[in-house]
Amino acid sequence: MSVSASRALRRTVVLCRRHPVAVLAIALGLAAISVGLTLTRLTFETSELHLLPPGQGYVTRYREYSKAFGELDELVIVTQGRTWQESRAFAARLAGALHAGPIAFNHLAYRVAPEDFAGRALLYLPTPALTQLREDVYEHQDFIESFAAEPGLVTLLDGVNRRLAGAFVTHFLDLGLDDGAGAADVRFLTTLLTQMRDAITRPGVSATPWGSMLPLADGEEDTGYFLSDDKRLLYLLADPVGGSGGFTNDGAALDEIRLQITRLRAEFPGVEAGVTGGPALATDGMRAAFADSRLATGLAFALTLGLLLLAFRRLRDPVVMLAVLALSLTWSLGLVTLTVGHLTVFSVMFISIVIGLGIDYGIYVLFRFDEERRRGAGAGEALERTAARSGPGILLGALTGTATFYVLLVTDFHGVQELGFIAGTALLAAFVAMLTVFPALLALLHGGRDGAPGSAPKAVSAAAVTVPFVERLTRHPVAVLALAGALTAFALWSARTLEFDYDLLDLQARGTESVVWERRITQAHGRSSYAALSTATSLAELERKRAAFERLPSVAGVESALMFIPDDQAAKAKIVRDVAAVIAPLRVGSTPALDVGRVGSALQVLRRRLDVAADMAGPEGAGELGTLRGRLADLLRAVEEAGQVRAKAGWARYQADLGRDFADKLRFLRRNLDPRLVTFADIPATIRRKFISDGGQFLLQVQPKVDVWSREGAIRFVTDLRSVDADVTGTPVITFESIRRMDDAWRRGGALAVLVVGVISGLMLRRLRETALALVPLVLGTLWAIGLLPLFGLKLNVANVWGVPLIIGASAEYGLNVITRALEARAHGGPRFARSTILAVVFNGLTTISGFGTLMLAHHRGMWSLGLLLTLGSVTSLVASIMVLPVLMRLLDPAPEAGGRV
Repeated sequence: MSVSASRALRRTVVLCRRHPVAVLAIALGLAAISVGLTLTRLTFETSELHLLPPGQGYVTRYREYSKAFGELDELVIVTQGRTWQESRAFAARLAGALHAGPIAFNHLAYRVAPEDFAGRALLYLPTPALTQLREDVYEHQDFIESFAAEPGLVTLLDGVNRRLAGAFVTHFLDLGLDDGAGAADVRFLTTLLTQMRDAITRPGVSATPWGSMLPLADGEEDTGYFLSDDKRLLYLLADPVGGSGGFTNDGAALDEIRLQITRLRAEFPGVEAGVTGGPALATDGMRAAFADSRLATGLAFALTLGLLLLAFRRLRDPVVMLAVLALSLTWSLGLVTLTVGHLTVFSVMFISIVIGLGIDYGIYVLFRFDEERRRGAGAGEALERTAARSGPGILLGALTGTATFYVLLVTDFHGVQELGFIAGTALLAAFVAMLTVFPALLALLHGGRDGAPGSAPKAVSAAAVTVPFVERLTRHPVAVLALAGALTAFALWSARTLEFDYDLLDLQARGTESVVWERRITQAHGRSSYAALSTATSLAELERKRAAFERLPSVAGVESALMFIPDDQAAKAKIVRDVAAVIAPLRVGSTPALDVGRVGSALQVLRRRLDVAADMAGPEGAGELGTLRGRLADLLRAVEEAGQVRAKAGWARYQADLGRDFADKLRFLRRNLDPRLVTFADIPATIRRKFISDGGQFLLQVQPKVDVWSREGAIRFVTDLRSVDADVTGTPVITFESIRRMDDAWRRGGALAVLVVGVISGLMLRRLRETALALVPLVLGTLWAIGLLPLFGLKLNVANVWGVPLIIGASAEYGLNVITRALEARAHGGPRFARSTILAVVFNGLTTISGFGTLMLAHHRGMWSLGLLLTLGSVTSLVASIMVLPVLMRLLDPAPEAGGRV
């Protein structure tokens, strides 16, 4: 063991105990500065970009795309009503409330409206549908023109009768009745007769038959809405001003959206709604982790204090020790604020981790201090001897513990690097405080009274300086080692079944709103709310990539600026001009007064013609004609039962509805008869900025058809995409690569932690056998903990894998302190397994377990799983340190302890 380290620690403690007031003043001054910095400058970083490995192409490209196209991951508000129309009404009200609220949005939309494209909506119809529209207009031109001139019910019925008369001449209603325009005529007439009857028997019905004749005159009802494939979910996309990634900004937007959803629930009891998307998942995760961290920190302090009271059977010194730890944590927060400037979902948990580990150094100090005081040493001498004899062991534990945190700095991930730096620095701060401030306070509290120089130590009984339990265990090495061997064999067998959970949603708290709705999107689409990203520098490349991506089996669709540019525009424009020649000159005349008698006469004519048509059609055509005749009979019966007055009132309302709906459809067609071709410049600016950069670069958003949260789905999706574009990026790609790299990095990190701890231990101990023995708890504790994970149903994940290096650091500290005290006994006399050292190891283990165990109260499943892994590791390492290590030490060195002072 380094003599220079012993001397340096002794001199430090001497200086601190001689000037305790100055030491305390400096410590409190640093704490005050740190608190001020923390309150004014420390922030919380939720952006997943910050956690990613720097320098990787897919990360660099993602950052570049974010600058070129704005926020790539938006808040996704999902609505699910009993019908999609109900969801549409809810979304409209919600969008209006959000626009009127305190949060400004760059983008807030649940549809792309046809009116956004300046009257050229017909160009967005498929060519076959547009061709059918032209045929419908040509086929019914006379009928449409006559009704436009005099939009009344009699005009409509007279037109129907003329159509039937013409059908007789051309045998239009022969056996081919179900084909072509004949089917449309039948649907139109069936609808008309049904609605005329309903107008009498069910006042208030406003449906008309024009949709049967001109089904595309007002477009598809759901055209332009952001709907799931099964139309169960309607999406409203929101991008708050300021850009996502800011914890405060995203949190405020989320709160406002959820507030407005809550307010609308009374008005829309049948609609469910929630918020998901990248910013919502990140913010919800950060909030849960932060709340859990505060709970864990408070509980860790309380449990640690309880254990300290149990260990030392007094209040003052344990409370002082805990206060010193809290003081060191404030220093750490100040350093974090100055160096890193923020906490993440990873690093926010460092306080509860450091409480369990940082208190260890104070426990070692106080146990050894008490031992020296029982032997008759004054406070000053006891502190100096503690620093000189136990200090190197404490220093070695601090170095190995800090090193295992700093090992995380060699990983590729900012989030993990920051956790390693922050926790390692906090652990060093705790060590410094326990070897400076704590001795100074002990000197003040215990009056600084020294024993007489060179005074003989008091005699102490063997029972007072040894641990009978450990002594008995060392007498039964075969049983202990057999049990350890069996547990090791089981751990090796069990570790083979350990799985890695790649689903990041499993890390969130159960019931988290953003996770629930993300799962619903996955179930409805078989996909995620996240999209992969690719770019093109020319229109030809954009079209080529879109076609190639759409052919992939794992792709649900591709969103790009091409969505807003109709295909075959020249051919479609020609069709639109053909329709315009008929529709443009039409003007709707005044609705005539309803003449019930003329309506009745027209119906009688219709009945006779349907009878003739039925005779001409024969048995083969009797089906639909029979339905028509039945509808007409129902209508005439309703007129007879209701009477002329009631019939006139109902038909007058219906006639007004007929004219109004016809005029609306005519207006829609006339508004969209502009044959000018649509260009990228015609796309609304709020949409264009998401797909076309200022430099002319085009963005493609590739939607997955598979569940990218599963490893199999992610591999399939990313592999398919890279077959088209090797430079594809986006959240699914980044997540896939990050988890894959993490899975490899934690294994290398664990191995590196063992190597670093071994090197530090070897340099400090300078004895090969003792170094190997000191590492026994590290190896066994880590292996046992990993082997026990499957018994608890726990899988490794991106949050808890970093607990493996931490277990290595904690377990190394236990073994090193046992070994260093045994070496001291060999050099200066006394028991090999001194009571103060063993009890210090036990209570350090218990405080570490309590600190880590508080994480198991977390709602955040990632934090909970880390707490369980660290707790298991601390328990197994402690068992190996106080049961297996002493047995091995006595087997390898059976010589009795040298006599002399204790």
